[in-house]
Amino acid sequence: MLKEFIPNSIMHITLTAVKDIVGANGLNTILNNADLNKYRDNFPPNDEKLEVPGVEFATIIGSIIDIFGEKGARPILYNAGRKGFQVTLEKNPAMFGLVGVGLKLLTKRKRLEKIFTIGAEGTNKVFGENQRFYVSDEGFVCELFDCYWCKGLKSDGPICFGEVGLDAEVAKWASGEEHEVKEVLCRAKGDDVCKFVISFEPKK
Repeated sequence: MLKEFIPNSIMHITLTAVKDIVGANGLNTILNNADLNKYRDNFPPNDEKLEVPGVEFATIIGSIIDIFGEKGARPILYNAGRKGFQVTLEKNPAMFGLVGVGLKLLTKRKRLEKIFTIGAEGTNKVFGENQRFYVSDEGFVCELFDCYWCKGLKSDGPICFGEVGLDAEVAKWASGEEHEVKEVLCRAKGDDVCKFVISFEPKK
């Protein structure tokens, strides 16, 4: 299960990314709708201390979806997820165990498998045992048993757009090419897990 608190950096990076996309006024509207004005011009520090309640992170995600609708929220959260990985890689590469990872001698497929395996292990250390990674006929598969992107939310379709964006950016970093990422199951719509499938082959 997820830990009650998540790293400050996750909230810091996400709020920063959302602000870059929707602007300061847009972010303030999101925070006001979520009744979390305490984060207005007062982001948590960009460090690994477990001080942000996970429920507050999910509430902000829910507020974005509430304001923009699932269709409108998708590009905001997708791009926030991509930017989140970029910033994490630059500022906190040790967070998901990505320091000193040797990839040069591996095939692109093996690079992807190695990075997602390490990432899942690192994420479980940070957030609690909440996900697993494996390879199937579908592609590379990430399953989140207790997903911080949609925890406590309800929807008609998959809404973990931030995770889709994050996985897409991870795949691009590992392989140098864009890969298709699909969320095929989502806890918010009643599934047992949030399941993400990353394509073996890059987009054409």
